[in-house]
Formats: sequence, structure tokens, C-alpha cells
Amino acid sequence: MKKTVYIHPNERKLDIRPAVAEVCALLQDRGVQPLLSDAYFDPMLAGVQYCSPENAIPRAEAVISLGGDGTLLRLSGLAARARVPILGINLGHVGFMTELERDEIPLLARLFDGSPVFDDRMMLRFQVVRRGQEVFSGDALNDVAVTRGNPQFHVIYVDVEADGTRVTSFGGDGVVFATPTGSTAYSLSAGGPIVEPSTENIVMTPVCAHRMQPSSFVFSAKRRLSMRVSCSHEVQIVISGDGDRNFTLAPGDEVVVERSPLQTRLLRVKGQSFYHILQQKLIGRDKG
Repeated sequence: MKKTVYIHPNERKLDIRPAVAEVCALLQDRGVQPLLSDAYFDPMLAGVQYCSPENAIPRAEAVISLGGDGTLLRLSGLAARARVPILGINLGHVGFMTELERDEIPLLARLFDGSPVFDDRMMLRFQVVRRGQEVFSGDALNDVAVTRGNPQFHVIYVDVEADGTRVTSFGGDGVVFATPTGSTAYSLSAGGPIVEPSTENIVMTPVCAHRMQPSSFVFSAKRRLSMRVSCSHEVQIVISGDGDRNFTLAPGDEVVVERSPLQTRLLRVKGQSFYHILQQKLIGRDKG
């Protein structure tokens, strides 16, 4: 049976059509059948099959994400559930999770020249429990954020427990629970630490806390974290995983965050360390 690879392009990116065409041609030269997102159509492409991500990813040996970290994050849940690895090609800005830059597309050939290298990343499972019943849940590769859903400037109050033991309480704009992968995203902008992705931790970072306290907590991935959020005013409070699908919390809701049974498997072809990527993407960018 012919090998298949699913390609998911972000249509809003400039130069996306030449990039898609180059990836498809490289795969076809290697005898691989490209599956392309049915939300994207290019009449100039020959020999490709169009399919929805939900149907294509379980059929594919690998997923190629063409965009930035956001494009890869949107695919991570589907890929993790299907146990299919992802390789990201960066057409965005920073691209911490993407493996290749636009001009490095020819390096995709390395996938077929030897054994691929996998980089497994832990994910978070989050649940909203209302009167003893789960009303919302999801999985996140980067982070789970609980924040104000409207522009009012009232403080929201957060009480956090780990395995049933009280950890802390604080007021502020919200809280972010991040994986090591997500420690360089929203958590970092909120003052959290950078955590090496190969570790297995959950980072909790308050967002603009209104009193002196530790800027972050780093928990073992074995912990079951729970929290309740309140406000003395009628402020909408929302939860989201990886910035997707905001869900509005009701008074008394319990939010549970713990390690997900799923994991995202990233494909690597360059063999660069996390610290090299950090210097190149974050520190090097700041110097520029």
C-alpha cells in the first residue's frame, strides 16, 4: 500500500501555494501520496487527494503542518488521538514547535533516508465540573487558561488545590496552566519560567496577580490540580485550551487540570537541541 502523508496549510499565510506545491512534489518524488486539507484547493496540483483533517489524519503515516505554532496546535489533538506524528514547517513568526523554516523544505527528504526521530510531548487534560457533572473538557499541548472573557477590569479570585490540599489563593486577571512545551508561550509572557520540554511538569502562572506571591508554581505531572474562580461583580470568566473554544464558567464550577493520557509526537529531522532553538527563536529574536 502506498504511504500517505497529510498536509495541512494555513491559507492565510503569504507564499502558501508555492510551499504546498513544493511539499507535495517532494512527497510524490518519494512515492508518497499527499492528502491535502479539503479546505484548501489548488487546481495546479496533480495527484493529490483532498480530505478533512478528521478523516485524513487517522489514514496518514505523518502530518505536515504548514503555518506557525498555532496551525500545529490546532492539529495536535487529532494527531494525538490517532497516534500520528507531526512535523511543522514555519511560515509564521517564532515557531517554537515547528521543525523547519520555509527555505528548509528540502530537508523533508530526511524523513525517508533513515529512521525518523520522535519528540514526545506531554499534554494536559482539563475538565469543568458543575454540580458533580462534567460539562466541558479537552486536551491541550501548550496551556489551559482561565481568564476574564470581557474587557471589564474587575479582579477575579482563584483558589487552587493539588490532590485535595490547598496550595494558594490570589486575585488577578486569571491563571495559566502550562506544559513544558507551553512554558514559552502565554505562561512566559505572564512571568512563568522556561521549562525544558523533556521534563514532565505542570506550570501554574498567575496572570497579573494583585499581591506579592510566587510568580509561578511547578508541579509534578502526577498532580491533580483543581481550582475555583469567583468575582464580586458580574464578570464573564472563560476557560480555553491552547486558545481554542472558550467556555464560560458558572459560579461554583470546579476546574480540574491534570496530565492527559494523550501525547503529541513531533517529528525531528535536524537534531537541534531545545537550547539551540531557544537561542535562535527567542533570545536571538530579542537581540535583533
